[in-house]
Amino acid sequence: MDPHNKVPSPDNYAAFLARLDAATASLSTRARALDKALPAISLLLGRYQRALRGWERRLVRINEELARHSGKPQTSAALGELQRTAVQMGSMHSAQVLRLTEKLSLMQGRRDAISRSLLELEASRAKLDASRRLSKDRENLSRALYELAGTGGGVAKIPDLGLRNDLKEAREAVILAEALLEVKGS
Repeated sequence: MDPHNKVPSPDNYAAFLARLDAATASLSTRARALDKALPAISLLLGRYQRALRGWERRLVRINEELARHSGKPQTSAALGELQRTAVQMGSMHSAQVLRLTEKLSLMQGRRDAISRSLLELEASRAKLDASRRLSKDRENLSRALYELAGTGGGVAKIPDLGLRNDLKEAREAVILAEALLEVKGS
């Protein structure tokens, strides 16, 4: 392709930046939802943990009473019923504590994964922005060199052949530098 008839290249970065922005928006929405849910689950977990400790204390007191009791069968039957209730309630609250602990752990893991992804997206966006600026700077430098060399459309030719050769060498150096940057992944 003839470099002085070069049409400005389309902004290839815009589509990639738009995808990064869309992914960031989606993950940010999820992060906000988790940020609201995590305290609610933590609060509920705390309530079940306190209730479990309460039923465990009751069971200990009931067991102590049963061990000391040597009286009426009705009292023994009532204490036995209280013991079964304390065991059942403790078991139910223990299962809820376990379920909520697992749920909280899962949600925290998701939140951590989202945070890592958001940091990666931010870093990628910064790299793309830098690459975009570098590409634009290369394009502007290339155009300026062509214009100085007299190859731009309508610009008067520079009569100094030494300057023309120096500008040609500069342009070749820029092309080699651009090629190296592309190979290196900039």
